[in-house]
Formats: sequence, C-alpha cells, structure tokens
Amino acid sequence: MSSNEIPLAQSFVLPCGLKLSNRIVKASMEEMLGNSDNQPNEYIYRLYQRWANVSFGLLLTGNVQVDDRYPGIMTDMMIPSKDKIDIEKWKKYADICQSHGTPTIVQINHAGRQSLSGKRPLLERAIAPSPVSLSFGNNPFVRTLQRLALGTPKEMTRAQIDETIEKFVEAAELMFKAGFAGVELHGSHGYLISSFLSPKTNRRQDEYGATPKDRIRFLLRIIDAIRAVVPSTFAVGVKLNSADYSTGGLTEDEAYDQIRWIDDHGGIDFIEISGGTYEAPAMAGSEDDRRSERTKKREAYFIEFAAKVRNTTKIPLIVTGGFRTREGMNDAIVSNACDFVGIARPVCIQFNLPQILLDPTIPDKDARALQYDIRGSSIFSLIPIPGSRSSCGIVWYNWQMQRVAIENREPDPTLSIHGKLLTVLFKKTKKIIPFFVLLCALWYASLLKEFILNFRMNK
Repeated sequence: MSSNEIPLAQSFVLPCGLKLSNRIVKASMEEMLGNSDNQPNEYIYRLYQRWANVSFGLLLTGNVQVDDRYPGIMTDMMIPSKDKIDIEKWKKYADICQSHGTPTIVQINHAGRQSLSGKRPLLERAIAPSPVSLSFGNNPFVRTLQRLALGTPKEMTRAQIDETIEKFVEAAELMFKAGFAGVELHGSHGYLISSFLSPKTNRRQDEYGATPKDRIRFLLRIIDAIRAVVPSTFAVGVKLNSADYSTGGLTEDEAYDQIRWIDDHGGIDFIEISGGTYEAPAMAGSEDDRRSERTKKREAYFIEFAAKVRNTTKIPLIVTGGFRTREGMNDAIVSNACDFVGIARPVCIQFNLPQILLDPTIPDKDARALQYDIRGSSIFSLIPIPGSRSSCGIVWYNWQMQRVAIENREPDPTLSIHGKLLTVLFKKTKKIIPFFVLLCALWYASLLKEFILNFRMNK
C-alpha cells in the first residue's frame, strides 16, 4: 500500500488556510501538570515534545482555563490576570509543540458549574447559565461530596456573561501572540459553553436561553468577538456534544440544529464531535455499551452522528473517541463521515502510533493501537457513581502522562491501579507523618511543661 492510498495520509487545508499534512489529530486531554502559577512549565514542555515528533497532522492541547477563578481542577493550565501572564512561557510552549512542523491549536475552556472549590473565596459559588447543580445519583455520601466540592452554581448576570466572553477573547489573543495556530472552544462535556447549549442546564428566559436558538447565542458571541481581534489565518474551532446522554439534556436533534446554525453563522474552521457530560461520561467510553454491532465495527463512539450532520455542514469535522485501527480510521475518512480522526488515550501509551498508522509498509492488521487492559479497574464498578470505572481509566491515562512528563520515564501499560494508588498513599503518608510527629511532640512538650509547673507549685 502506497502512502497515496492511505486516506489518513492525505493533506487538508482548513478554511482559514492552515494546512495539515495528514488527517490524524492528537485530541485534547487534561494533563493535570499545572504548578504554582498554572502556566506552561518544564513538565508540559517535555510531554508535548514527545507528541510533536510523531507525525500528527494537528495537535490539540489540553484544556486551558480562561478564568483562573473557576478552574476545573487545581492543576489545570490557566490564564491568570494580565499582570501575571508570562508570555515567554506560552511562546516556549508553542515553539515546542510546533518544533517539527505540526500546527498546534489550544483548547480554551471555562469550567462553569463544574468548577471545583479552591481558588474562590469560601462562600463564592461557581457560575452557570442557570442554578442547576450536578447530580451523580441519590447516594447520600456522594450527594454530600457533591455539595462540598461543587455546590449549586449561581445564575450568571448579563455583566458576567459579557466579562466571560472577554475572558475567551483575551485567551485567544494570548495564544495568537504566543505563536499557536489557533484555538478550540470547549463546548462539550458539561462545561460552561456546553451548559448554555443544553436545555437541562440552561433554563433562562432571556435572550440567552428562552428558545433553542437563544441557547447558542453565548457561543456565537464568543466566536464573533474572537474573530474581531485575530487574523483570518488564525484557526478557530469548537468542540460540541452530539448529545448529553442524560434525561432532559441535549438531544441529537438539537445538536444537529446547533451545527446547522453555526454553519449558517460562519467564523468556524472545524467542529470536533464528542458527547456526554461528567454525569453521563460517554466521552470516556461506556461501561454499558449498547451500540449496534455495525457501529462497534466503525469504532468511534460518535461516528454515526457525524455521518448524519456531514451533509448539513461544509465545516470540516473531527471525530474523537474510540478509534483504534487504521482500517476503522480510513473507513471514517473514505465514507465522508468526518475529515479528521482524533486520538487521545492510545497515544499516552504508544507515542509513535501516528507513525505506525501512516507507514505503508505495515499491513492493516498490524496498523493499530496497542492492546492492553487497565489492571484493577473492575473493582471501581462497585462505586455508586455513574461512570466510576471509565473515569478511573481517565486517571490511569493521566498517570501515564505524568510518568513521561514528571518522572521522565516511558509509559507502562502493565501499571496496576491498585499498585499506583498504594504508592500515592504511601508518598502522601510520608509527607503527613512528620506533621503528626511535630503535633505529638508539641502536645508532649505542653504536658511536660504543665507537669513541671504543677510540680514546682506543689513542692
């Protein structure tokens, strides 16, 4: 098979003029490598140096929070206030990602109601289109944890909507100045933009939620505001849910309409198709996979939806999630279900996977992602939280990224979740023990002092 016969190897030019050498996209993952200032650092540089050199057509970074008051987690990459931005760190990040010619696009995000407590003042709540809290079931323990960690968000005022749009604009401007090829707006998985798009979480009765078309206004305003300040050659994409997969959430028909409206509106260079929220994590792979056998053979979780909307929009489509073989990826391209295939978790283990997929000397049966099991994950099915096992898998892949980035070691597909948890607990315990020893020593010293004083008084 020659390289010309591999659909994945074909080049593509986005509407903004950005040329991609092939159809394989390194999809976004949450690296959890932020340090004290949550800006790029030696760990993120080391990780992306590996991905920059393995023949992807496009790199999408992990999500970067546009407002450091509302992080998804405390180790996210974040954009701080203007007086604290270190542009040189972002420039170095862009240079490393693109050091071998692969254009890199930064995924920018606002966690919205999924923002954990931590950076905000104690009683300040997260913000969202409507005051709808996350729900992980009726287990009392889980509901207590949810209230403590997330709580109920407060409904955004128009002033807060305007301010948040400006935060997205500032993020896009920063990425342009740093030298990245574009930005992707994270509009899926239940984060802020996604919350505006979903009827479950957007119950407003104003121009941002009164009708299905009003729910997309927030996203369209962000697109227009970014387009007003960056060159036409700077790519702007969006990641959207095909559905929320939860009762009352966004349906496929509604998602279909949203893509049609975005197409009519213009200003977008690509759409990445995903699905689910952290209440129903379809993007992590379903623990109860009810897809038809035909769909399973096509591998990708959201390929059928992409094929459905393909005739609705001229905007290039990326489908991420589930792809494992060159045959499955080629089929997606040849059938015109999508223009690009996004790969995430497999390349945390097998960094050279794109090179294998593009190598015409490797037969199709061998051009596939490494097969392995996540040892120790089955026990997490017993946890009474939806998607616990698949979410645990996400953490396992994150450990693999940290092996490369922090420990400067190769990934380990044999890594056991149980073993890793014990190691983490042991390390944490070692840090805690000196603190408890100090407390005991102080307690003992106070008792000794009191004993001596009493002894002298009674002498």
